[in-house]
Amino acid sequence: MLAKFATGLAAIIALSHTFNAHAESWFEVEVFIFERQSNSLEQWPDLSAPNKNKQLIDIITPEISTDITGVAIGLSGCDASDWALDTSGCNDPKVSNNTKSYPSILPFTIAAKTPRHAFIGESAVLLSEQQGQFKQLINTLNREGNIQGLVHLTWQQNMQSRRNAKAIRIIGGRDFSKQFTYHGQPVSQSQPSPAVTMIGDYSALGSINTPAPVMPVWELDGSINIYLSHYLYIETDLFLRKVSQKLMDPNHGELMGFNSPSTEKVMTPFLQSIPLDQNRRVRSGQIHYFDHPQMGLVMQIRKMEQPTQVKPIVIEQNIGQYSEQRSEQRSERQIEPQPYQTEGVPVTPNGSNKLPVKAGQIQPLQPAAAEVFVPEIKPFEG
Repeated sequence: MLAKFATGLAAIIALSHTFNAHAESWFEVEVFIFERQSNSLEQWPDLSAPNKNKQLIDIITPEISTDITGVAIGLSGCDASDWALDTSGCNDPKVSNNTKSYPSILPFTIAAKTPRHAFIGESAVLLSEQQGQFKQLINTLNREGNIQGLVHLTWQQNMQSRRNAKAIRIIGGRDFSKQFTYHGQPVSQSQPSPAVTMIGDYSALGSINTPAPVMPVWELDGSINIYLSHYLYIETDLFLRKVSQKLMDPNHGELMGFNSPSTEKVMTPFLQSIPLDQNRRVRSGQIHYFDHPQMGLVMQIRKMEQPTQVKPIVIEQNIGQYSEQRSEQRSERQIEPQPYQTEGVPVTPNGSNKLPVKAGQIQPLQPAAAEVFVPEIKPFEG
């Protein structure tokens, strides 16, 4: 019965996507971004870091992150006092928010482990390394000797109007989160831990005041937005982070703690965000190069065979769980005394059809997994 429902649902979804399939316009995109190994003296404006609240499609993070929620709560979520107060809570990973682990340096090529293809109705699909076409081009550029590759990836995307298009998040390089904050200030080594500052001697509070996990500060961060408006357009909003120096107030809490009375600004290490912000009309099939004194972007948008199938709905596991649950319920019913049943009306074992409940309160017996018959039950008089 559940299988029939799922099959019917899949058919309805497929039918709805069939009417909208003509509105989809899928392309394949390949991107190679590199950093120039040069000591440029060019000064860059003091821009803020990428907007974290921007709505982006993230196809990279699921491939490079590892969920360590259960490990994290065991290592740092409970101290000795926590275990003494609540052993069951410390053993339960669900009491902690999802915690992810990230590599200190991202792999140069971000790709799916196996070849993939898009389905109707999806937004973007990360492809495998063998589905890319830039291998020879990248080898040629690397022979120049003055560039360092940051990221290379290929994906398929349904192109939409500028109003409806969603940008793809792009990250690469190393993680600076141990040295700098997201906005570039150095992480203070002398500043007390937020948990210690907040709870003081009340260490029994433990993980209640544990600070939020620190998110990565990637060397390359930002987004690429591709939209369709008679022509294809590429809109880049990328930032390359580089360690530099900046005049800053030494009284800033993140720099010197809370003990320095000095008001004179001093040169302090700072993580600068260098922008690559361009908007360009392009043609599909051509290789486009975005030049920059500190980095370069090579990109190609290719025509592809349009998807014709809807992503399958996986129901096998649910059916197995449903059947197992129904089997357990039937086993339990066999152990307990069961009422007799005549013509769809349950009666008491002594043969009386007067039930010890009021009319309207009678519930039909639960059918087995393969049964579809539901008995008709009418209220009894007197």
